[in-house]
Amino acid sequence: MAQTPKLPENKKWSDVLKRLAPLPVKDTVYLATESATDSYTNPAYKTDHPSVLGTWGMLPATPLLDSATMRHTFNLVWDTWDWKDTWGWDFPMTAMTATRLGLPGKAIDALLMPIKTNTYLPDGHNYQDDRLRIYLPGNGGLLAAAAMMCAGYDQSNGLLPGIPKDGSWKVSWEGLQKMP
Repeated sequence: MAQTPKLPENKKWSDVLKRLAPLPVKDTVYLATESATDSYTNPAYKTDHPSVLGTWGMLPATPLLDSATMRHTFNLVWDTWDWKDTWGWDFPMTAMTATRLGLPGKAIDALLMPIKTNTYLPDGHNYQDDRLRIYLPGNGGLLAAAAMMCAGYDQSNGLLPGIPKDGSWKVSWEGLQKMP
């Protein structure tokens, strides 16, 4: 596969990066937003997407992210989130975060979580509800998560970082590339 040529540094973007505010943290967990200091105590914030996990799971690691803080955040979300009110792509996003955190068992558990919006129909479509029987972000998320769990990501060591190494899984794959 051909490599994309490296572009020269854009000084304007570099300046923006240097001025980014740190991610908001309270009590050793990342907040959804700086103004949502009750991100994990207000039930209204614990429905829909656990988007804060996407900063570690769907995006490459940066010096702005702290793995210990994300692990605390992941554990809190895992234990307290209102999973029945989530969407299909939330489960793969959670699996990718678990993979980057070195929690392959949780990655598998996220993909197999028995929630209605984590259902795949016989035709392969990710079901959400009667009005939305085809939800392609769920399908795309599942493929992205499976690829990361098998081929890894730039900072991972070895293959299958999202698959438990306890002998309970036999995984075959080909042609996948590491994610950034």
